[in-house]
Amino acid sequence: MEFSGIYNLIQTEFKVIQREKYSICVAPKRGESYPETTIKLTFNKVSNQYELYEVVRGKEYKVDAFSDEYKSVLALYIFSKSKFEVRKYDANVQAEIEGADSLNDVQRILKTHLDEKYYSFLELKPDRVILEKGTNDRYNVLFLGKNDSKIYIDKSRKFNSATVVLYNFSIKLSRFYDLIDAIDVKTDSDFLETLKELYLLG
Repeated sequence: MEFSGIYNLIQTEFKVIQREKYSICVAPKRGESYPETTIKLTFNKVSNQYELYEVVRGKEYKVDAFSDEYKSVLALYIFSKSKFEVRKYDANVQAEIEGADSLNDVQRILKTHLDEKYYSFLELKPDRVILEKGTNDRYNVLFLGKNDSKIYIDKSRKFNSATVVLYNFSIKLSRFYDLIDAIDVKTDSDFLETLKELYLLG
């Protein structure tokens, strides 16, 4: 999708509450006049970079910086989608996972409700949300980022609790790829990993 197309999506799907030459700030489409959380993209003339911020109750938290305008606007869109989209997870599936007695049970439940290409049990695989065995019968949930670096979503949870997190984030990962396909993103694999991280952890 072209630059103007991404801008169009931003204006259609979010409320643009500020737009200046070097700055754009968005909020959820529906909601209060003074939203608690907004996402802002500004151009820093000193560093010559586009900086992405999450603004919570007036306090700014820098999320990332980009040298390329197209990539920065794409990041603004993906991060805003992650922050402002209302995601519904199947409460029945979550209850099933919480009541499961074994790893086999959880594997069977997930296989029924989700494509296996989005998750992995106890095996480090790229492009998946991974359940990792920690210490003292606790489990971690993570995914592999750039250069196969481990990026933790959650740590040291009991098995059933960790597998619910695995389920939720596997669904989120599938939505990320659906979104990338829908807007026809053409970018390098390195930047795709950046977008994935913004969406999953946003």
